[in-house]
Amino acid sequence: MVYNIDRKQNKGGAKMPTDGYVVVIGGLNLDLAGLCGNIYRERDSNIGKIRMTVGGVGQNIAQNLVKLNVPTYLITVYGDDYFGKILSEECKNNNIHLDYSECIPNEKSSSYLYVTDDKGDMVTAVNDMKILEYMTPEFLGTKIDFINKASLCVIDGNVSKESIEWLAEHCMVPIFADPVSVAKMTRFQNVLKRIDTFKPNELEAGLMTGIDIVDEKTAQEAARALNEKGIRNVFISLGEKGILCSRDGEISIVPILPSNIVSVNGAGDCSMATIAWAGFYYKDKLSLKEIGQLTQAAASLTVEAEESVSPKLSVENVIERAKRFGDLDR
Repeated sequence: MVYNIDRKQNKGGAKMPTDGYVVVIGGLNLDLAGLCGNIYRERDSNIGKIRMTVGGVGQNIAQNLVKLNVPTYLITVYGDDYFGKILSEECKNNNIHLDYSECIPNEKSSSYLYVTDDKGDMVTAVNDMKILEYMTPEFLGTKIDFINKASLCVIDGNVSKESIEWLAEHCMVPIFADPVSVAKMTRFQNVLKRIDTFKPNELEAGLMTGIDIVDEKTAQEAARALNEKGIRNVFISLGEKGILCSRDGEISIVPILPSNIVSVNGAGDCSMATIAWAGFYYKDKLSLKEIGQLTQAAASLTVEAEESVSPKLSVENVIERAKRFGDLDR
Protein backbone atom coordinates (compact mmCIF):
# COMPACT_ATOMS: atom_id res chain seq x y z
CA MET A 1 0.00 0.00 0.00
CA VAL A 2 1.36 3.43 -0.94
CA TYR A 3 0.37 6.49 1.08
CA ASN A 4 -0.09 9.22 -1.51
CA ILE A 5 1.29 12.59 -0.47
CA ASP A 6 0.34 15.78 -2.30
CA ARG A 7 3.23 18.08 -1.45
CA LYS A 8 1.49 21.04 -3.10
CA GLN A 9 -1.13 21.13 -0.37
CA ASN A 10 1.01 22.82 2.26
CA LYS A 11 4.22 22.24 4.15
CA GLY A 12 4.54 18.50 3.87
CA GLY A 13 0.84 17.87 4.35
CA ALA A 14 -1.22 15.21 2.69
CA LYS A 15 -4.01 16.36 0.43
CA MET A 16 -7.18 16.03 2.44
CA PRO A 17 -10.81 15.98 1.32
CA THR A 18 -12.12 19.52 0.91
CA ASP A 19 -15.79 18.73 1.43
CA GLY A 20 -15.71 17.04 4.83
CA TYR A 21 -14.97 17.63 8.49
CA VAL A 22 -14.77 15.74 11.75
CA VAL A 23 -16.71 16.55 14.91
CA VAL A 24 -15.14 15.78 18.28
CA ILE A 25 -17.42 15.79 21.32
CA GLY A 26 -15.62 15.87 24.65
CA GLY A 27 -13.54 17.67 27.21
CA LEU A 28 -11.57 20.91 27.04
CA ASN A 29 -9.30 21.44 30.04
CA LEU A 30 -6.49 23.61 31.22
CA ASP A 31 -3.75 21.09 32.01
CA LEU A 32 -1.26 21.68 34.81
CA ALA A 33 1.62 19.22 34.50
CA GLY A 34 4.33 18.44 37.04
CA LEU A 35 7.16 16.81 35.07
CA CYS A 36 9.69 15.16 37.38
CA GLY A 37 13.42 15.29 36.72
CA ASN A 38 15.87 12.39 36.83
CA ILE A 39 14.80 11.21 40.30
CA TYR A 40 11.24 10.71 41.54
CA ARG A 41 10.47 10.35 45.24
CA GLU A 42 6.94 9.55 46.36
CA ARG A 43 5.47 11.81 49.07
CA ASP A 44 8.28 14.33 48.59
CA SER A 45 8.97 17.57 46.75
CA ASN A 46 10.58 16.70 43.42
CA ILE A 47 12.75 18.86 41.20
CA GLY A 48 11.34 19.19 37.70
CA LYS A 49 9.26 21.41 35.46
CA ILE A 50 5.70 22.70 35.77
CA ARG A 51 3.81 23.44 32.57
CA MET A 52 0.38 24.89 31.84
CA THR A 53 -1.17 23.85 28.53
CA VAL A 54 -4.54 23.43 26.89
CA GLY A 55 -5.71 19.83 27.22
CA GLY A 56 -8.70 17.59 27.67
CA VAL A 57 -9.22 14.34 25.77
CA GLY A 58 -11.57 15.91 23.24
CA GLN A 59 -9.32 18.92 22.71
CA ASN A 60 -6.20 16.77 22.43
CA ILE A 61 -7.86 14.58 19.80
CA ALA A 62 -9.07 17.68 17.95
CA GLN A 63 -5.66 19.36 18.03
CA ASN A 64 -3.96 16.20 16.76
CA LEU A 65 -6.51 15.95 13.95
CA VAL A 66 -5.85 19.55 12.91
CA LYS A 67 -2.11 18.80 12.83
CA LEU A 68 -3.00 15.93 10.49
CA ASN A 69 -4.81 18.45 8.26
CA VAL A 70 -8.35 17.38 9.13
CA PRO A 71 -10.94 20.22 9.41
CA THR A 72 -12.12 19.71 12.99
CA TYR A 73 -14.94 21.10 15.13
CA LEU A 74 -14.81 20.58 18.89
CA ILE A 75 -18.16 20.51 20.65
CA THR A 76 -17.59 21.23 24.33
CA VAL A 77 -18.25 23.74 27.11
CA TYR A 78 -16.03 26.14 29.03
CA GLY A 79 -16.52 28.84 31.64
CA ASP A 80 -16.39 32.61 31.40
CA ASP A 81 -13.44 32.69 33.80
CA TYR A 82 -9.75 33.40 33.21
CA PHE A 83 -9.09 29.78 32.25
CA GLY A 84 -11.94 29.91 29.75
CA LYS A 85 -10.39 32.89 27.98
CA ILE A 86 -7.10 31.01 27.67
CA LEU A 87 -8.84 27.87 26.41
CA SER A 88 -10.92 29.57 23.73
CA GLU A 89 -7.99 31.68 22.54
CA GLU A 90 -5.64 28.69 22.30
CA CYS A 91 -8.23 26.66 20.38
CA LYS A 92 -8.47 29.55 17.95
CA ASN A 93 -4.67 29.67 17.65
CA ASN A 94 -4.63 25.92 17.00
CA ASN A 95 -7.33 26.17 14.29
CA ILE A 96 -9.84 24.14 16.31
CA HIS A 97 -13.33 25.38 15.47
CA LEU A 98 -15.48 26.17 18.53
CA ASP A 99 -18.49 27.41 16.55
CA TYR A 100 -20.74 24.79 18.17
CA SER A 101 -19.21 24.94 21.65
CA GLU A 102 -20.64 27.13 24.41
CA CYS A 103 -19.24 29.45 27.05
CA ILE A 104 -21.23 28.92 30.27
CA PRO A 105 -21.73 32.10 32.34
CA ASN A 106 -20.59 32.10 35.97
CA GLU A 107 -18.98 28.66 35.73
CA LYS A 108 -15.41 27.46 36.20
CA SER A 109 -13.68 25.96 33.19
CA SER A 110 -12.49 22.38 33.37
CA SER A 111 -8.96 21.79 34.67
CA TYR A 112 -6.69 18.77 35.05
CA LEU A 113 -3.54 18.42 37.16
CA TYR A 114 -1.13 15.52 36.78
CA VAL A 115 2.37 14.50 37.87
CA THR A 116 4.80 12.23 36.00
CA ASP A 117 7.75 10.28 37.39
CA ASP A 118 11.33 10.13 36.11
CA LYS A 119 10.25 7.66 33.39
CA GLY A 120 7.52 9.94 32.07
CA ASP A 121 4.69 7.79 33.45
CA MET A 122 1.79 9.49 35.22
CA VAL A 123 1.75 8.73 38.96
CA THR A 124 -1.27 10.76 40.03
CA ALA A 125 -3.84 13.21 38.71
CA VAL A 126 -6.79 15.33 39.84
CA ASN A 127 -9.53 16.55 37.54
CA ASP A 128 -12.17 19.24 38.02
CA MET A 129 -14.60 18.72 35.14
CA LYS A 130 -17.98 19.45 36.67
CA ILE A 131 -18.80 21.92 33.89
CA LEU A 132 -19.13 19.00 31.45
CA GLU A 133 -22.50 18.28 33.08
CA TYR A 134 -23.84 21.04 30.81
CA MET A 135 -23.29 18.76 27.80
CA THR A 136 -26.77 17.29 28.04
CA PRO A 137 -28.95 15.71 25.33
CA GLU A 138 -30.74 19.06 25.10
CA PHE A 139 -27.39 20.80 24.54
CA LEU A 140 -26.44 18.29 21.84
CA GLY A 141 -29.89 18.39 20.26
CA THR A 142 -29.27 21.93 19.05
CA LYS A 143 -26.18 20.73 17.17
CA ILE A 144 -27.22 17.32 15.85
CA ASP A 145 -27.91 18.53 12.30
CA PHE A 146 -24.33 19.79 12.05
CA ILE A 147 -22.97 16.60 13.63
CA ASN A 148 -24.82 14.48 11.09
CA LYS A 149 -23.20 16.33 8.19
CA ALA A 150 -19.71 15.39 9.40
CA SER A 151 -17.63 12.58 7.92
CA LEU A 152 -17.41 10.99 11.36
CA CYS A 153 -17.91 11.83 15.02
CA VAL A 154 -15.41 11.17 17.83
CA ILE A 155 -16.81 10.90 21.36
CA ASP A 156 -14.64 10.84 24.47
CA GLY A 157 -15.77 9.13 27.66
CA ASN A 158 -15.96 12.38 29.63
CA VAL A 159 -19.38 12.92 28.06
CA SER A 160 -22.16 11.67 30.35
CA LYS A 161 -23.75 8.24 29.90
CA GLU A 162 -27.12 9.87 29.16
CA SER A 163 -25.62 12.04 26.43
CA ILE A 164 -23.60 9.19 24.92
CA GLU A 165 -26.73 7.06 24.68
CA TRP A 166 -28.63 9.98 23.15
CA LEU A 167 -25.88 10.46 20.56
CA ALA A 168 -25.89 6.74 19.76
CA GLU A 169 -29.57 7.03 18.91
CA HIS A 170 -29.46 10.29 16.96
CA CYS A 171 -25.98 10.40 15.37
CA MET A 172 -26.17 8.97 11.85
CA VAL A 173 -22.45 9.15 10.96
CA PRO A 174 -19.75 6.67 12.06
CA ILE A 175 -18.98 6.98 15.77
CA PHE A 176 -15.40 6.66 16.98
CA ALA A 177 -15.25 6.24 20.76
CA ASP A 178 -12.48 6.55 23.34
CA PRO A 179 -13.61 5.28 26.77
CA VAL A 180 -10.93 7.42 28.51
CA SER A 181 -10.81 5.41 31.76
CA VAL A 182 -12.06 2.32 33.56
CA ALA A 183 -14.41 4.48 35.62
CA LYS A 184 -16.05 5.97 32.51
CA MET A 185 -16.00 3.07 30.03
CA THR A 186 -19.36 1.74 31.25
CA ARG A 187 -20.96 4.83 29.73
CA PHE A 188 -20.63 3.05 26.37
CA GLN A 189 -21.85 -0.34 27.61
CA ASN A 190 -25.38 -0.06 26.19
CA VAL A 191 -24.42 1.38 22.80
CA LEU A 192 -21.55 -0.79 21.59
CA LYS A 193 -23.50 -1.95 18.53
CA ARG A 194 -23.71 1.69 17.35
CA ILE A 195 -19.96 2.25 17.58
CA ASP A 196 -17.92 1.96 14.40
CA THR A 197 -14.50 2.23 16.03
CA PHE A 198 -13.56 1.69 19.69
CA LYS A 199 -10.14 2.27 21.31
CA PRO A 200 -9.90 0.93 24.86
CA ASN A 201 -6.72 -0.06 26.68
CA GLU A 202 -6.23 -3.65 27.78
CA LEU A 203 -7.71 -3.10 31.26
CA GLU A 204 -10.81 -1.38 29.86
CA ALA A 205 -11.24 -4.05 27.18
CA GLY A 206 -10.86 -6.81 29.76
CA LEU A 207 -13.45 -5.36 32.08
CA MET A 208 -15.81 -4.61 29.20
CA THR A 209 -15.72 -8.23 28.01
CA GLY A 210 -15.08 -10.10 31.26
CA ILE A 211 -11.86 -11.53 29.79
CA ASP A 212 -8.70 -11.19 31.88
CA ILE A 213 -6.12 -9.96 29.37
CA VAL A 214 -2.77 -11.46 30.35
CA ASP A 215 -1.21 -12.24 26.97
CA GLU A 216 -1.66 -11.94 23.23
CA LYS A 217 -4.17 -14.79 23.08
CA THR A 218 -6.52 -13.30 25.68
CA ALA A 219 -6.17 -9.85 24.07
CA GLN A 220 -7.36 -11.35 20.78
CA GLU A 221 -10.27 -13.04 22.56
CA ALA A 222 -11.33 -9.70 24.08
CA ALA A 223 -11.09 -7.97 20.70
CA ARG A 224 -13.25 -10.63 19.04
CA ALA A 225 -15.77 -10.36 21.88
CA LEU A 226 -16.05 -6.60 21.27
CA ASN A 227 -16.47 -7.23 17.54
CA GLU A 228 -19.25 -9.69 18.34
CA LYS A 229 -21.00 -6.97 20.38
CA GLY A 230 -21.34 -5.01 17.15
CA ILE A 231 -18.20 -2.86 17.03
CA ARG A 232 -16.69 -2.93 13.54
CA ASN A 233 -13.16 -1.78 14.36
CA VAL A 234 -11.44 -2.48 17.68
CA PHE A 235 -8.05 -1.04 18.62
CA ILE A 236 -6.79 -2.17 22.03
CA SER A 237 -3.82 -0.25 23.42
CA LEU A 238 -1.41 -2.75 24.95
CA GLY A 239 1.07 -0.24 26.37
CA GLU A 240 4.67 -1.24 25.74
CA LYS A 241 3.44 -4.31 23.84
CA GLY A 242 1.89 -2.18 21.10
CA ILE A 243 -1.65 -1.99 19.75
CA LEU A 244 -4.04 -4.79 18.75
CA CYS A 245 -6.26 -4.10 15.74
CA SER A 246 -9.33 -6.24 15.00
CA ARG A 247 -12.03 -6.21 12.32
CA ASP A 248 -14.16 -8.96 10.77
CA GLY A 249 -11.84 -11.76 11.86
CA GLU A 250 -8.71 -9.85 10.78
CA ILE A 251 -6.36 -9.30 13.73
CA SER A 252 -2.98 -7.62 13.77
CA ILE A 253 -0.72 -6.63 16.66
CA VAL A 254 1.61 -3.76 15.85
CA PRO A 255 4.56 -3.16 18.20
CA ILE A 256 5.62 0.22 19.50
CA LEU A 257 8.44 2.10 17.81
CA PRO A 258 11.55 2.76 19.94
CA SER A 259 11.42 6.35 21.22
CA ASN A 260 13.21 8.70 23.56
CA ILE A 261 10.33 8.89 26.02
CA VAL A 262 9.76 12.20 27.77
CA SER A 263 6.09 11.80 28.75
CA VAL A 264 3.41 9.31 27.74
CA ASN A 265 0.63 11.78 28.52
CA GLY A 266 -1.44 12.36 25.40
CA ALA A 267 -0.22 9.27 23.54
CA GLY A 268 -3.64 7.62 23.72
CA ASP A 269 -5.36 10.76 22.44
CA CYS A 270 -2.90 10.93 19.55
CA SER A 271 -3.64 7.29 18.73
CA MET A 272 -7.38 7.96 18.65
CA ALA A 273 -6.84 10.98 16.41
CA THR A 274 -4.63 9.02 14.03
CA ILE A 275 -7.22 6.26 13.74
CA ALA A 276 -9.88 8.89 13.01
CA TRP A 277 -7.58 10.60 10.48
CA ALA A 278 -7.08 7.28 8.68
CA GLY A 279 -10.84 6.80 8.61
CA PHE A 280 -11.43 10.33 7.33
CA TYR A 281 -8.78 10.38 4.63
CA TYR A 282 -8.08 6.78 3.60
CA LYS A 283 -11.52 5.37 4.46
CA ASP A 284 -11.30 1.58 3.81
CA LYS A 285 -8.18 1.70 1.65
CA LEU A 286 -5.81 0.67 4.46
CA SER A 287 -5.44 -2.66 6.19
CA LEU A 288 -5.73 -2.79 9.96
CA LYS A 289 -1.99 -3.40 10.16
CA GLU A 290 -1.28 -0.23 8.19
CA ILE A 291 -3.60 1.82 10.40
CA GLY A 292 -1.86 0.36 13.45
CA GLN A 293 1.55 1.26 12.06
CA LEU A 294 0.50 4.85 11.40
CA THR A 295 -0.99 5.01 14.90
CA GLN A 296 2.20 3.76 16.54
CA ALA A 297 4.29 6.13 14.43
CA ALA A 298 2.22 9.11 15.57
CA ALA A 299 2.28 7.99 19.21
CA SER A 300 6.07 7.67 19.09
CA LEU A 301 6.28 11.36 18.16
CA THR A 302 3.98 12.28 21.05
CA VAL A 303 5.93 10.49 23.79
CA GLU A 304 9.09 12.33 22.76
CA ALA A 305 7.51 15.69 23.63
CA GLU A 306 6.77 17.34 26.96
CA GLU A 307 3.48 18.59 25.54
CA SER A 308 0.45 16.30 25.31
CA VAL A 309 0.28 17.16 21.59
CA SER A 310 3.61 16.94 19.79
CA PRO A 311 4.75 20.07 17.94
CA LYS A 312 6.35 17.70 15.41
CA LEU A 313 3.14 15.86 14.55
CA SER A 314 2.32 16.14 10.85
CA VAL A 315 1.15 13.85 8.07
CA GLU A 316 4.59 13.79 6.53
CA ASN A 317 6.38 13.04 9.82
CA VAL A 318 3.94 10.26 10.70
CA ILE A 319 4.33 8.55 7.33
CA GLU A 320 8.10 8.98 7.39
CA ARG A 321 8.35 7.45 10.85
CA ALA A 322 6.00 4.61 9.90
CA LYS A 323 8.63 3.53 7.37
CA ARG A 324 10.68 2.32 10.34
CA PHE A 325 8.47 -0.75 10.46
CA GLY A 326 10.41 -1.87 7.40
CA ASP A 327 7.62 -3.56 5.46
CA LEU A 328 6.02 -0.39 4.14
CA ASP A 329 6.58 0.51 0.50
CA ARG A 330 6.44 4.30 0.63
